[in-house]
Amino acid sequence: MPDELFLIDGNSLAYRAFFALPESIATSTGVPTNAIFGFASMLVKILTDYGPKSTVVVWDKGDTGRREVYADYKAQRTSRPDLLKEQWPHLEPLVDAFGYRNLAVEGYEADDVIASIVERARTAEPPVPVMVVTGDRDAYQLVGDGVRIMTTSRGITDTRVYDREGVIERYGIPPELVPDFIGLKGDTSDNIPGVPGIGDKTAAELLQRFGSLEEVLGHIDDISGAK
Repeated sequence: MPDELFLIDGNSLAYRAFFALPESIATSTGVPTNAIFGFASMLVKILTDYGPKSTVVVWDKGDTGRREVYADYKAQRTSRPDLLKEQWPHLEPLVDAFGYRNLAVEGYEADDVIASIVERARTAEPPVPVMVVTGDRDAYQLVGDGVRIMTTSRGITDTRVYDREGVIERYGIPPELVPDFIGLKGDTSDNIPGVPGIGDKTAAELLQRFGSLEEVLGHIDDISGAK
């Protein structure tokens, strides 16, 4: 039984690496390597800071069906940049070279698979502590006993680890209210609209006051402003 399981959102990390580092990073023959270099740098940072850990890198695979529910899901996103496309086939072999496991489940995004593994680790006997490595804010809903989120921010190896108190300190709400929070304010990264005029601060204040999205909707008449 591992003392801690690291779950890395491969797609999130690869895109962050690509956009955080100059596109001029390349081999002597001109092959682009900025995403590969950034991805490897993050794996080295985790290894340096935490030592060898059981690690799984999870990837998106196939159509998730979300667009059948909401046609504009991620509609603002352009196709993968050509320079990143060139590097993409080398990322899974890179993970293998570190001795870690690649995982992709047909029809699911990486964060869906990560959430399922987190739930299994949380309910195992004994529970397995988990560190989720991602740049996606909606992952904060997973934080709880034994589950932390390592968020990648500026650059690629500039990170912060969030536990339950960290999420409350940052957003003013506990992890279990993150879906309600995003429902109110929206999520521009996935092209999910929120309530016009409601941002992070107002969404947090409404949830602190009423306790849930359902209760906010149930008390529309008590909320000032024509939101």
